[in-house]
Amino acid sequence: MRCPPGLLDDLAGVLAALRTWAGVVEKKPGVFYVGREPFLHFHLAADGRRHADVKGAEGWAPFDLPQPASATRRRAFLRELRARYAERR
Repeated sequence: MRCPPGLLDDLAGVLAALRTWAGVVEKKPGVFYVGREPFLHFHLAADGRRHADVKGAEGWAPFDLPQPASATRRRAFLRELRARYAERR
């Protein structure tokens, strides 16, 4: 199931940075596109675990994001987003 936007508060800094990237559009809270192509959205498993799906050149890849995400995990997530974004440009 999709992760409710209220459970993304710990990622506010990462998402704020993402919103500044060229061609990135947030169609719904927590659902991002690059141009017309889906790029990022979040899921919440039945057991409460959260992950992001990030789309790169090879398709969708999950990225585990415990809640709350540590500073180290947020930095790793931002690096992953940058890498997948670069593949798509």
